[in-house]
Amino acid sequence: MSNILAKMAQGASSMDRTRALIYGILTGVAAFFAFWKIFWAVFGAATLSGFGYSPFWLILSIVWWGAVAALGVTWSVVFLRRYSNEP
Repeated sequence: MSNILAKMAQGASSMDRTRALIYGILTGVAAFFAFWKIFWAVFGAATLSGFGYSPFWLILSIVWWGAVAALGVTWSVVFLRRYSNEP
């Protein structure tokens, strides 16, 4: 896992600070949106379970948006570390 993170950091280190800041903010917003979708999927499934909401779609959407959130958080950390550490 650290090898993948090292390659991500190496890729981010080749860009200028302003672009790293913009990408860091945008990927953070994408991660927040994914967590928001997970929250509403669980809330909707809990409140609409009496209407025949299938657990398959809940699990599928949680896995999908969980992967998007994990990637968003990871890239956001990589880009914002690039912005804050290197001149």
